[in-house]
Amino acid sequence: MLKYYNRDIPICQKTHSNREYILRHRKAAKPQSRTTMNDVAPVAYTTHVLANAKCSGVFWQQPYEAYSYRYKVPNSTVWRNGIKGDYHLFLRSGDKVYIEVRNVGEIVIPFAKLQKNKYLKYYYDLSLMLSNDKHIVIKNTAFNKAYDEIYEVTKKRAWSFETAYINCNIGQTYEIIPSGNVCYFKINPFELDKMEYTSRQARELFHRIYTCRSDVRLGYFLNRSVIYKKIATDYQMSKKYMLINNIATLNGIYYMNDDILTMLYNIVIDEEDKYEYILSNEENNALILEAVKQ
Repeated sequence: MLKYYNRDIPICQKTHSNREYILRHRKAAKPQSRTTMNDVAPVAYTTHVLANAKCSGVFWQQPYEAYSYRYKVPNSTVWRNGIKGDYHLFLRSGDKVYIEVRNVGEIVIPFAKLQKNKYLKYYYDLSLMLSNDKHIVIKNTAFNKAYDEIYEVTKKRAWSFETAYINCNIGQTYEIIPSGNVCYFKINPFELDKMEYTSRQARELFHRIYTCRSDVRLGYFLNRSVIYKKIATDYQMSKKYMLINNIATLNGIYYMNDDILTMLYNIVIDEEDKYEYILSNEENNALILEAVKQ
């Protein structure tokens, strides 16, 4: 479930065309009407399995509350809840990777080229940490209007996937929301194999636009990358702790050997290119996570 928070940002933006003031603070008269994200109708969907591809993404959101009113018009105040944010979406099939970034565009490149770009590599690795099931995609009957401000083009975004994502709370603190259908593709993920690789000129344009993003141009990336990696790592550790506790409960009933315990653990955790071993401690019935193999 999405969480919404009151924002107290003392910024005032003036729109001269209709003399409307959009105020992002709450020091005003009692509002006359209110529109919230809860007014958005639920969207029907079906799930599908990507047998030959993997989807993952990094989705960041910051809910806010704002109101507007018309100058010298009584009882014209209208409250509104909204969500601003950012996204990096990835769809990989073998060596081919489709990448989509907010306010930048989309490209299809070999995986080796992704690995050479520090920004794309960082977000791809982070997306794997946040992924819950990389082979499940969702076909929606309509786009979720709650995310209209984040996604530039919404009519084409019928396919999506569920993942853990980053939420910015009041006071600029960050947390991981364990699950949400928040990452919407422009493309049909089942058609990736038919797509051609992006030309060199288009790739260069994509990278030039990317360097103009505020987080890169103003240096926010360095700080945020540390924060995102930290909370994603904590999230991963909490998942492992909960999983080991559940497996320990099963082991107390069925007394499984270490090979079966390890197999169950790695099937559920499903980390990219990692395999961890579980050993049982017969003295206290504890389970020990022994090592990671790359």
